[in-house]
Amino acid sequence: MVQGLTLVCPVRGRLKAKAKGRDGLTPTEERFRVEALKHLVDSGYPVANIRVEAVIKRFGNSGRNSFRADFVVLDVPVASVGDDVDEILKHAVLLAEVKRDNVDAASAKSYQVKPMLDFAVRDDCVALYWDDVERRVFWTTRRAGAKVIHEGPLSDLPMFGAKPGATPLTFNTISADVSLLSVFSRIEDLLHSSSISESKRFDIIMQLLLAKLHDEHQHQNQPDAPLDLQDFAALDISPATSLTAVNRTIKQAVDYYQRFLPESVDPNLPATVPGTLLVEIMRVLAPVKVVAMHRSVIQDFYMYFAKHIYRWDLAQYFTPTPVTEFIVELLNPRFGEHVKDPACGSADFLTSTFRRGNAFGWTDYASSIWGSDISPEAVQVGVLNMILHGDGKTNIKKEDSLATIKENAETCDVVVCNPPFGSRIVEKRAEVLSNFDLGHKWSHTAGSWSRSSDLLSAQETGILFAEACVRLLRSGGRVALVVPNGYLGNRSPKFLVLREWLLRHTRIAAIIGLPRFTFKGSGADVSASVIFCEKRETPLKNATDSEDYEFAVEVINRVGWVTGDKKASPSYIRDESDGTLILGEDGDPQIASDFPGALSGIRSSDASADHNWLTKGVAPEPDQSSPGWTVEIGRVLSDPLLTLDPKRHSRKYCEVREKIENGDHFRLGDVVDFIGERSGDAGERREIVPATPYRYVEIQDVEIGSFRWTTRRGWELPDRARHFARPGDIFIGGIWNSVKKWFIAGASSGDLIVTNGFHRLRVKPGFEDYLPDLVAGLCTESHSVQMRALARGSDGLAEISPVDAAEVLFPRLTDPAQRVEVQPFVNQLLAGHTTVEALITTMMDNGRLPHPRPPARPDHTSIV
Repeated sequence: MVQGLTLVCPVRGRLKAKAKGRDGLTPTEERFRVEALKHLVDSGYPVANIRVEAVIKRFGNSGRNSFRADFVVLDVPVASVGDDVDEILKHAVLLAEVKRDNVDAASAKSYQVKPMLDFAVRDDCVALYWDDVERRVFWTTRRAGAKVIHEGPLSDLPMFGAKPGATPLTFNTISADVSLLSVFSRIEDLLHSSSISESKRFDIIMQLLLAKLHDEHQHQNQPDAPLDLQDFAALDISPATSLTAVNRTIKQAVDYYQRFLPESVDPNLPATVPGTLLVEIMRVLAPVKVVAMHRSVIQDFYMYFAKHIYRWDLAQYFTPTPVTEFIVELLNPRFGEHVKDPACGSADFLTSTFRRGNAFGWTDYASSIWGSDISPEAVQVGVLNMILHGDGKTNIKKEDSLATIKENAETCDVVVCNPPFGSRIVEKRAEVLSNFDLGHKWSHTAGSWSRSSDLLSAQETGILFAEACVRLLRSGGRVALVVPNGYLGNRSPKFLVLREWLLRHTRIAAIIGLPRFTFKGSGADVSASVIFCEKRETPLKNATDSEDYEFAVEVINRVGWVTGDKKASPSYIRDESDGTLILGEDGDPQIASDFPGALSGIRSSDASADHNWLTKGVAPEPDQSSPGWTVEIGRVLSDPLLTLDPKRHSRKYCEVREKIENGDHFRLGDVVDFIGERSGDAGERREIVPATPYRYVEIQDVEIGSFRWTTRRGWELPDRARHFARPGDIFIGGIWNSVKKWFIAGASSGDLIVTNGFHRLRVKPGFEDYLPDLVAGLCTESHSVQMRALARGSDGLAEISPVDAAEVLFPRLTDPAQRVEVQPFVNQLLAGHTTVEALITTMMDNGRLPHPRPPARPDHTSIV
């Protein structure tokens, strides 16, 4: 086993050797040695009888040269034998050779494993070979007085004390504990070595993959019956007979799966694959159990080989595994419930659901899983993905889920969907819009929203899918929707109506905020959330008619991969002191993810009392001392905008405000006025004069309390140059990704003009003594947290409106000593000396320094 970065051997205890190489990811040879030893011990081989790194033969003058085994197993305790080589061989029942890489397999078998058997004294002695791909057993028999060496899969390892011999592989004896990508890479190498072209290689791989899946699927209910695909060499079956058996299985698989597949598959291997080559391939493939492998292992394999099989780049289709598994686990689908994804894409939510049901042992669970998508290519991807995960039903079809909503309404118990969204993805067909409440115009009168009979000319597809998902549900059913944060917080009436409709028709159970770029690997860079809802038996007339209940709110920071990387590279937990990877008990790096903690928190939160399906059939959380964060629905209903954005309801935001409210504090809007764009001192509109030089401030020119500028004439300024500054004005970042930026326009700022990415503030008369409090607060993370939480939108340019920014809270500096300490810096800012550069520039403008003033570069590309 493995503890942290250190290997713990079942024979030798804790080792100095590490489980991973210098790259922190590649397993060491010692890791595989420990893995092999653990397998033997788990299989009943006594620890006392195992000797590691044993010499089994000596050569040369006085035995100076020696032949070693990585470990041996004796029929008696090691302590009773000592170091005598002859005694060790006399009692050896197993001799083992371990390699780090399968590249060395052929030579290791020929020059190390088989010679060990030649040295063996006992007829029942076996040799074990173990690497990252293959785990093989060798033993000998006698024919006509000659010793014959046999080779078989790990399942042929005899029980301790039993005689060796080949046995057919069964579903129960094949193993999922190997890299599927490594297995098929080895098969590709074998095909390549036989001069089979690349295109043909991947056609053959597809045939073998379907045959393997069909064989395993057919034998899952008869786990002890021999499989059709065997390690034919181990069973001493001729190459010609082996070829016939494999082609028979391929034909059965193609007959079954062909109607689902995007391209036709030949039911027979090409003539270029001789029986001898197939026997070698089956040595590698037959002992592997595909349908039980971890989903991420299958996805890595599928994404790699589908590029060659179908010439598809699948990154655009897949939703990352940690996201889908978390969402499905929280939805908690139960046996007998029908689950559907009406915009299934690659069927990632459905594969997660299917595998979860299989893990619970639910019979024929595939019959309860449904998917549809309007894209034929997406359906093809989804079907093969489901097949690869062991689904024999493949209830995925090409369907326009919006057009067929009436006939499919109230047919599901659970719906999960990451619908297509975006302002440019719209539905314009009147016959489709007429099917939806949200395809109609709405009006707001007397404090209430009402739907008219008039259709919209167009509606965002994502909004219609939100309604469709709820309408697919039976009463009491539940849905998980991935939506951009703009849907949950934007002021636009169409989003406000969406929230009103959701609150009327469902009860919110949980909202999970995801970091920006979570879906960058599929081409989306918006900030998105997952909202979990429970369908009401009867819709409310108004959202505000709701009963009291609580819903859970979690904000995920670590998703398990690098969110800013389009490749979605995994991110791992590291030791904070030296950056080394922390390994789990399986010896693999542990994914850095907040999903397990969020799942535990929600299930132990007060929301589970109002939504009992969150925990129905789930084992109680072992530690409920820190339950998850919940919010009363009344908090949402008291907001005229019905804001559901998880930032606004997060624990972090709420606790920051609560701490400030517990002391002397003020609202930003109480002490400053927000000055509109292109406004003069008296509120009049000002215009940029083309010939006038201005000092222009861009967002990238501003830091925390400091700024710089570039001089441009009016005609050179971009349209976003909107704010005319005057001395004493405060500028604060007004968009999500620049809330930490702020500065004060100091003396002589009459020619300063600032981009529209900032709010222009002016201290109200009589509140000048609040300036030190403002300056101190603007430098803190508590200010940034509030501003980010108040941003409305779905990307880094999400805006904080003046109305929302006015609600930011600032503590008062109540200690006179604090104010004395801060005041000199405030004075410096008011004087315009925000940086040394600003001071020097002012001195040069006043002719107080001797430095020459050459013209500035006309552009950043100029080399001098």
